[in-house]
Amino acid sequence: MLQLSNIKASRITNRVNLIFSDGSYLPFFIDDVVRLALHKGQDIDAVQYDIIKDKSLLYLGKEYALRQIAISPKTEKKLELKLRIYFQKFKKKYNITDINSVSSITSDIIADLNSRNLLNKTDFTSYFINKNRHKSRTETLYLLSQQGIETTPFVTNQLDSNNDLELIKKYFSKKRISPELLRDFKYRQKIMASLFRRGFKLSDIKTIIDDCLKLK
Repeated sequence: MLQLSNIKASRITNRVNLIFSDGSYLPFFIDDVVRLALHKGQDIDAVQYDIIKDKSLLYLGKEYALRQIAISPKTEKKLELKLRIYFQKFKKKYNITDINSVSSITSDIIADLNSRNLLNKTDFTSYFINKNRHKSRTETLYLLSQQGIETTPFVTNQLDSNNDLELIKKYFSKKRISPELLRDFKYRQKIMASLFRRGFKLSDIKTIIDDCLKLK
């Protein structure tokens, strides 16, 4: 049976470290110490340790999730993936042999964030489209679907500001693609294939190529 050797103050506000007799420790929310009536020298059985472990996991998971959202808007799907990776690191860092409650704890964190409107799909969509404004409409829609965002009127309206024709023109300018270069069939095919792989329509690509070839 473990013993709670010490409850040590942390440099982080509202956090303490629970030190156990086997030399391990767990970061803990200070209010949960009071709720669970934990005290120095207390014997901790397997059931109590599981409760403490889950409370620590929930506390650290919430803190991590809030930091991630502060960096940039997140979707449920993206945050769930990040939490799974984070909890694996938690397991390794604190020498936890097994965590059976990761799924339910993750769901609790997501539910709490949703109740506070911190996983707002509208905010994420606007942020993501602006971040990927150099990508084609098709590619952006595909990337949004990977983030768990469905194509809605709001999404398509947001994408209307990203004009694929203008993006192709910028690509030509950046790559210094001149009419002389485009007159070479193999080069022209290479450029068309490259842009098509990026999700641009062949009709749009051909329009810009034709416009470019008309230049003297």
